[in-house]
Amino acid sequence: MWWQQFKKELLAQRGEALLLSGFLLVWTAFLLSRTGTWPREAILALYFLPSGFLPIWALWMSVQLYRQEWRENTSYLMLSLPVRAWKITSAKLAFLVSVAVWFSLLILAGAWLIAARMGILAEIAEMNHFAVIPTEWLVKMGVLLYVLALAGIVPVSLVTQFAYVFSRLFTRLRGNVMAWTWILSFWLMARVSDLGGRLLAFLPDFYVRTLNIAGGTPEFQLLRIESGPVWAMVLFLAGLFALLNAVLEKAIEV
Repeated sequence: MWWQQFKKELLAQRGEALLLSGFLLVWTAFLLSRTGTWPREAILALYFLPSGFLPIWALWMSVQLYRQEWRENTSYLMLSLPVRAWKITSAKLAFLVSVAVWFSLLILAGAWLIAARMGILAEIAEMNHFAVIPTEWLVKMGVLLYVLALAGIVPVSLVTQFAYVFSRLFTRLRGNVMAWTWILSFWLMARVSDLGGRLLAFLPDFYVRTLNIAGGTPEFQLLRIESGPVWAMVLFLAGLFALLNAVLEKAIEV
């Protein structure tokens, strides 16, 4: 049933996804045609300009997914089948992450083509610093940074979805309720992360290998990252997800 719910989200929003994908492809092709004519800095700045709207898209889509449920009155039907609320909410989160992955891969592929067309990749390959950096470390750090960037979509989308569903419990001033719930949720997340840094300090820390090039020789160092705030945020998001499911059932009953 979860997979069916996930496919429902994909089919319902395929128009917007295809439209944005087409825009990115046309934008990439246009800037590729400008290489050699326009300054490289201008082309790169213009290319990455649309990617700045990806977080805004995630915010808007987080609300739109639930607004559509109320407009078409489909949540009440699904919960009466019955379908557990967590299947509905998790499918929507999975949809947002999946589409964000698709858009980000399109953007990265386009950036690779533009950089190769302008000769930037060849220049980077010839730089002394990059010549001594192990390829394995570059790949691992690239994947790590990519995953961390995508992981940032989850708390933003989850808080936004919770704020919208919670506002449905009220008959008046829903916009104000949603805005204040959104702000207070992030404030509380920051406080919980700070408190978790102290209460969960006994947990093993994370270590990331960083690279320092001294005299043309790469030297690896371990960067320690406190795990307490990270686990506290994970627990907070898990609790917020459980609360979202409970509030969704309550809001539909109202």
